This record gives sequence, C-alpha cells and structure tokens, in this order.
Amino acid sequence: MVIKSNLVRDIESLLEAAKVYDVERADKRSRLDLIARLDALRGELDDPVEKMFSQITNYSQTAAVNTLLQLKVFHSIPREGSITAKMFSQITNYSQTAAVNTLLQLKVFHNIPREGSITAKDLAAIVNVDLEVLTRLMRILTATNIFRSVAEDTYAHTKFSLVYIDDVATDFFTLCVDEVAPAAHRLPEYMSTHDSAGILNPRTSPFAWHNDREGKNFYECLLEWPERLQRFNIAMTTQEAALPVLGMFPFATLPTSIDTSDPERAFIVDVAGGRGQSLLQITREIEESGVTRIGRAILEDRERVLDAIPANALPGVEKVSIDFFTPQPIKNAHIYYLRRIMHNWQDREAIIILSHIADAMAPDSRLLIGEMVVPEVPKTGHEGLDMTVYWMDMCMLVIGGKERSEKEFKAILDAAGLRVWRESNARLELREESDAIDEEGVKAKPRFRA
Repeated sequence: MVIKSNLVRDIESLLEAAKVYDVERADKRSRLDLIARLDALRGELDDPVEKMFSQITNYSQTAAVNTLLQLKVFHSIPREGSITAKMFSQITNYSQTAAVNTLLQLKVFHNIPREGSITAKDLAAIVNVDLEVLTRLMRILTATNIFRSVAEDTYAHTKFSLVYIDDVATDFFTLCVDEVAPAAHRLPEYMSTHDSAGILNPRTSPFAWHNDREGKNFYECLLEWPERLQRFNIAMTTQEAALPVLGMFPFATLPTSIDTSDPERAFIVDVAGGRGQSLLQITREIEESGVTRIGRAILEDRERVLDAIPANALPGVEKVSIDFFTPQPIKNAHIYYLRRIMHNWQDREAIIILSHIADAMAPDSRLLIGEMVVPEVPKTGHEGLDMTVYWMDMCMLVIGGKERSEKEFKAILDAAGLRVWRESNARLELREESDAIDEEGVKAKPRFRA
C-alpha cells in the first residue's frame, strides 16, 4: 500500500538524517531539516480530526503559558537551560489557530475544490477578500501542512483541511474557538483583577467576566443569546454522537443478575440526559440481547429540554423534569447514570448533585459516571498522551467546570457519601470513556448503606 510505503520511507529518511545529526554542533538549518522529517512522519500518522482539535490544544497551551508568565510562575521554577524555539512555537500555535478560524468564517475551506487546485486570485474573488490578506492567511497553513501549496499562490486540499468540511466535529471546534478561546486569551487580565479562587466559582468564571455576565454561570449566560445557545446545542449533539455509550458497562447482561420483579422500580435513571440519545442506545442494546423485562427507563432533564423531544422519539422511556441541585425524585433505581455532567461543574456543585443521588439510592443501587479521567503525566515526558482531556480541562476552567483525575473523582464521591467499589473480578475502579470493558468494573454505593 502507498500509505505503508510512505511511512517506511519517512522513517528510513529520519533515521539516516539522525545518524549524521550532531546535537552539539548542528546549525539551525540542520535542526529544522530534521524537524521537517519528523513532521513528515507525524503527518503520515496524524488523524485529521485529532489534528483539528490540536488547534484547541494550541490555544489552551498558549493561554496557560501567558497566564503563568503574568503570575511569575516561570521565574519561580529552578532553571535548567532554555529552548527559545519552543517558546516561539506558542506564537506559531496561536497564529495557526487564528488563520484556521478566520478562513473557516470566510468559507475558504469550502471553496477550494476537493480535487485539483485553485489560485489565490480566483479564491480571493470567490470569497470576496483582499488578495494580499488571503495569501498571508494561507501562508501559515501551507507551511504547517493544513493546505498544500502546489505552485506559487496555488492551493490544494490535504486530509487535514478536508476534515473542516466533512466532519461534524467542526461544530464543536468552532464553539471552542469562538466562545472559549477569547476568554482564555484574557486569563492573565482576569487573574490580575480577581482573587485566584474566583475562577473556581461558576458565576465568576473567566467566561462570565469576559462577557460582562458575572453572577451567572455559563449555561445561564447562553440563555440570553439564542443564536449562541443554538450553536452550543448543535455542537454538543455532534460531540455526544462521537463519544461511545456502549461497550464500557455490561448493560445487556445486568438485568439477568438483578431482581427485576418489581415493575415500579426503575432500572435506569439517566440524570440530565438531554434528548435521551444515550438512554435509547442502552435500552436497545438490552432489548436486542433478548431481555424482555428490565423495569422502568427514565430520562431526567429540565422541563424545556424534555418538552422539545418529539412524542414518539423515545419509546418506552418515561420523562421526568428535574433540577439536579434539588432532591432526586426517583428513589431506589438499579442504576443512576451521569454522562458528561460532572465536568460541567466545580467540586462544590458536583458534590451537591452526587449527594442528592446518594440520598435516593438503595443498598444495591449503582451510580455510573461517564467522564474522561485525567491521567498522571509521565515524569519522562508526554509520549503517547492523548491531549484531549488536557485541552478540555482548559476549556472547562474558563467556563466554570473541571475535568478530574481518579484521585479527584474519589474525593468528590467521598464527600457525597459514596464510594467506588471494585468487583472481585473487575480490572479497575475508574475508567475513561474511550476504554471498553466487559465486566462490572465501576460501582458507586452510599458508604452508609454499603
């Protein structure tokens, strides 16, 4: 295959260059040549969607660097040499993300032919933008291999540019860049005008401050802007569809190991489950396994969210209006399910939500939490790390939420009177959404009922 041969070719080319590279004496040109070979190899391995979201890693990293500079954090860490080029890569990152977002708004991605190429002059005429402005915006994206320059001022798509047209992930990308990045860029200013603990209060988040809405959390802010709220809902729907629901917990086999004789006892309560997409997948998997009776399946969310769901969209599912900061109305369910809810809130709010569920649980109830888990960063570097959870945590810091490590999850569960319980044959206690299990690996029970 061509892809395989290109990969082998790039690895061999890199090895040959590395053999003659002198770390102590190499000039800038030699160093950049070796980096270019590394980039070519990475280009063979990069996934286009992951490449898109590396832009969010870029601005998250740059925002963090700038904020920590203002706080003099860098000056307080013992020095062991410096790499100036790495410092200025932050500016490359920022410039690349700004160019991508601007060209998306100008519909440049959509007006470059999928096959073949187009001149800058023709493209500028189509999108009605000044020729010089267009060519300068395109320079950094051809230099970083988002687009391909096939001749002077002539452009063609790559797999990394086509993803901005073809993939629904673009909705989430533009939400992050347009809504979160501007507030993240102002983090140094925020930190200089607020007590540092203020960032942990959803009502005094950098997002609320940036939008002159202090006193309101992120979701209350969005309610004031119908167009921005609509874009948020679209982005969340596409993002939700991209993350797996099934394969991480044995929903299909669980009904055979529990007592489902009480028709009034809920089998599963999807807390703040939105339009019910996840719950529908779960109930269908169980039905397709041949189980005929599982008890009640209940979808909980705000009244206006539930009212927007078509009457026949969720067969067999009950809808219950809730405010999860008040007592949980459904008692003794076999399963309470929180999918991508905890990361929206800081610890104080998360503990309140969990406590209300704990109060409603029976001794044999289970609480399933579907979230990413922040891993410990290896001391030797970041080899093999998926950066998604790190840039997502930066986004959540800006809007008033938090991604959590295993230790941090255990802390809020403990504070809510819950504990993570390991089955005798389970492989681990907390699992990331991207992993899959075929055992009952995660349980949370009230400590006082266990």
